[in-house]
Amino acid sequence: MSTTTLEASTSLNESSIASHAGASFFCEQILAKGFQAGANSKVLVAGCGSGHEAIAIAEKLGCHVEAVDVEDFVDPAHHQQSKVKFSVASVCDLSFENQQFDAIFYHHVIEHVDKPAQSLVELSRVLKPGGWLFIGTPNRHRLISSIGAHKQSEWEATLANKFTDNVRDWKDRFTGKFRNELGAHAGFSRPELDGMLAKHFQNRIWLTEQYLKFKYADSRASGFLPLVTNPVTCWFAAPSIYVLCNKD
Repeated sequence: MSTTTLEASTSLNESSIASHAGASFFCEQILAKGFQAGANSKVLVAGCGSGHEAIAIAEKLGCHVEAVDVEDFVDPAHHQQSKVKFSVASVCDLSFENQQFDAIFYHHVIEHVDKPAQSLVELSRVLKPGGWLFIGTPNRHRLISSIGAHKQSEWEATLANKFTDNVRDWKDRFTGKFRNELGAHAGFSRPELDGMLAKHFQNRIWLTEQYLKFKYADSRASGFLPLVTNPVTCWFAAPSIYVLCNKD
């Protein structure tokens, strides 16, 4: 194996291992619901970013994975070494035929989309009956932002950047600009997101508390879990919200 190939393989493996907890949680949840892992199943990663989550899902489930984003942020090594099919596309205008996918991973993307309601129309269209859609997004009612955020394509998860994010968020709140359409990384409240999802998915399983325990149980933030997962305080203490939807 050449040095270049070795470096590419190492980069790919490290990115998969370091994948955000969302990918692991998604796999765990759909498998528990009866998802059939293997080559005959298809998963769409809607908004794949650098691609590491799509790779981790493909490795975990052994299925065919398609991954799209509005720009190609994927490391060249991922294109070369991974079996994931990466392509450039908008989640509001997908080229896939109807009912193509058994599950869709839509993780911390909907808040960046110009037409979030339209994106759900498209994702519902390409999802098979009985298929699963997993969504994670920032909680618009949260008090603190970016606590567990990981490295993004153009953002480093440093303490300084997280502090800056919180200052910006509170400034936007005080000036009435804390909305996704105004450029803020606001996300949605649970009622807002649930209202959009109800038009397409009758079965919606809210997993915010379960996800936060999954991600932070062994971290330095574990001491705050009783607060952020308590039903009374979760609506403002949880930094993000998570839901698994089943298509009829």
